[in-house]
Amino acid sequence: MLSYLSVKNFAILANIDVEFDTGMTALTGETGAGKSLLIDAIGLLLGDRATESVVRSGEDHCHVSGLFVGLSDAVNATLDDLGIPHDDGELLIERDISTTSHNRIKLNRKPATLADLRNVTRMLADIHTQHDTKRLINPDTYLDLIDRYEEAISDKLTAYQDKRHSYLEALKQHKTLRAERDQAEEKRDFYQYHMDEIDKHTLQEGEEEALEQRLNELENFDRLFQSVREAESNLKSHDALERVYDAAKALKNLSDLSATYSDLATRIESAYYELDDIKDTLTETRANLDFDPAELERLQARQHDLASLKRKHRKSVDELLAYRDELADAIAAFDTMDERIADAKKALVSAFNAAKDAALALRHTRQEAAKHIEKRLVDVLESLELKGTRFHVAFDQRIEEDALEAMAWFTERGVDIIDFHVSTNVGEPLKPLSRVASGGELSRIMLALKTIFLDRIPVSLMIFDEIDTGVSGYVASQVANHMRSIAQKTQVLAITHLPQVAARGDRHHRIVKTVERGRTNARIEKLDHQGRLHALAAMISSGKITESALKSAEELLK
Repeated sequence: MLSYLSVKNFAILANIDVEFDTGMTALTGETGAGKSLLIDAIGLLLGDRATESVVRSGEDHCHVSGLFVGLSDAVNATLDDLGIPHDDGELLIERDISTTSHNRIKLNRKPATLADLRNVTRMLADIHTQHDTKRLINPDTYLDLIDRYEEAISDKLTAYQDKRHSYLEALKQHKTLRAERDQAEEKRDFYQYHMDEIDKHTLQEGEEEALEQRLNELENFDRLFQSVREAESNLKSHDALERVYDAAKALKNLSDLSATYSDLATRIESAYYELDDIKDTLTETRANLDFDPAELERLQARQHDLASLKRKHRKSVDELLAYRDELADAIAAFDTMDERIADAKKALVSAFNAAKDAALALRHTRQEAAKHIEKRLVDVLESLELKGTRFHVAFDQRIEEDALEAMAWFTERGVDIIDFHVSTNVGEPLKPLSRVASGGELSRIMLALKTIFLDRIPVSLMIFDEIDTGVSGYVASQVANHMRSIAQKTQVLAITHLPQVAARGDRHHRIVKTVERGRTNARIEKLDHQGRLHALAAMISSGKITESALKSAEELLK
């Protein structure tokens, strides 16, 4: 429960310190006095987002802190997971909102994140605002209500979302392959044309270098022939080789005088045999030299063709050969496209069936939860003077059977579209809640929903911000009694304009707005018995305290 609340510089709440107790506390005050601001401040403690606009004009920061005691085991376990000490069984939540620096959150004096705060307080308190009642006529919110009621739904929803992800991936893969196939013929023709063009040139690895060398020989044939013949002639003329041989022989005669002469003779002999071999090679080369104008023309044409092919594709011959292999692989892939699409279709259907099964399992769990909600809600509405009310959670039973068309059906939250149908008058048919319920009926239905959800997800604090809107008289008394019964199990703070509800509180706080030194300020007063009498009398008689109003107030407090 919330034991203590301190609010500094929060809009017109300049400085409020208030203690709360168990049971039901009524909060009253004139419209605009700051009642909802007090609830907003508590909302900050429970994890609502804050902006610097909440800081009181002229101040650079606001501070809100609240002390919660009697923590549940679930809250204690969450604090343990976060490493937040709580040996005394208390939780102090502090939030500082600044216009000049970073905002700060502390749990038992230890810095925390907004996610940490929300993780703790989701099991600590629940705030009903007037906006929540309006959401009751919005079918988009109904799944949230159903899913919060049954814990098992969370596991089923997670399992479904995993299967849905697999289905969407399989659908994406199948669509991609189909799109590729639609473009395949054009691409295949393009690839085949380029591969045929490369194949037509019968490229050979290393061909370009050999071609350039042979062309160089043919284009310089005269100089080549003359130089080879001259070199051959010089080696053959004037007994050149014989003279080299004789030189070696002469030096051999001196080998007995020094090893130097023997070495020189050996070297000259080696040179002789090398030159003799060169002479024979030159003779053979000259004999084989042949200039063929047709070959030159053919090789020049080949060089031109290769140059054009290289220029067109901006690749060398070796790169063109590698490109040809890539084209062949791509064409082969096209040839297996139908097989790949068939395999992808099988995977898609399998993933679709798994997602559908998970979706229907989720639906079944939701429908079981809905049955409990229907029965329990009708019971609670009986006590709120909506006797004979019928309530039904209607599920759209459509089932998509086409794996290719089911993407829109498989939403992030499942495949269920639901609506709340109600009949508050005996003999009248069930109709959508958004079309038939009055303001007072909506308030009581919301109160009933809060009641049954409190049974499933217990919290230590329930805050009602004018949940009694639209009711009066005897019905208001029944609403008040119901809120009082809730307060037997959990702490209740109730903002109300109804004297019947305020009177049923164990305590009564009044919020008053004043102007001091040219500044608007709101303060909170804890009323004693006399103060409650006057506050209730003012509520009964529209602000005028009369004897009859005081008597009525006295009756209400009995």
